[in-house]
Amino acid sequence: MIQFRLYFDKDAETEWLNRMAADGWAMKGFFAGFFRFEECEKGEYVYQVDFGSRMNAVSDDYREFMQEAGIEIVQTWGYWVILRRKASEGAFELYTDAASGMAYYKKIRRMFKVVTIVEMLGLFVNLYFGFVEKVSMGFVGVFVIGAILVGCINALARLNEKIRELQERIDGIAGEGRPRTISMLLAVGLLLNSCSLLIGEAVPAYVRHIVQILAVILMFGGLFGTWRGRKKL
Repeated sequence: MIQFRLYFDKDAETEWLNRMAADGWAMKGFFAGFFRFEECEKGEYVYQVDFGSRMNAVSDDYREFMQEAGIEIVQTWGYWVILRRKASEGAFELYTDAASGMAYYKKIRRMFKVVTIVEMLGLFVNLYFGFVEKVSMGFVGVFVIGAILVGCINALARLNEKIRELQERIDGIAGEGRPRTISMLLAVGLLLNSCSLLIGEAVPAYVRHIVQILAVILMFGGLFGTWRGRKKL
């Protein structure tokens, strides 16, 4: 079985993989958002997602340590490392104390900061090609990169919140608050806008107009949802 998912939150991805395993589907591979599963006994595996120090690879020491702990390296993708262990071997957690958890999430946050900066540079380049050079693909790039930036900003907000919570555990001071995220409806609207430009004359005009109208509705809904969420904070 193959399923398509894009995650900016490794904790949400971990929870989903474990739900799939609990339903009898073990992840076996991943490529560009496509997860490949095979049948297994329900609850046979427990998954965790780690953040490595090498692109698409792990060190020999890391691999040896995982093997000794009975942990299988299922997949590496970028800096992400998907791991699993037999559920019968007990609880499977990578970072059990607040200090190591903070260091881990800070490392992920640094990566997302770099990605956000790169995407913003790409956004300005595509704006130039769209408005100055009058290249239609420039606007496609603007909408796609805008959707990616929404995901990156939300990921940074959640990471900041997790780091704050861990710091509070270390300090012994409880606080209140929640991450200020952007509604994903905005990202969906931006992607639909890019689709309406890509399909161009390949479909009847009324179809393209329907897609554009739906995209605008979703974008405004996303902006309103974001504003409303911030008002409640």
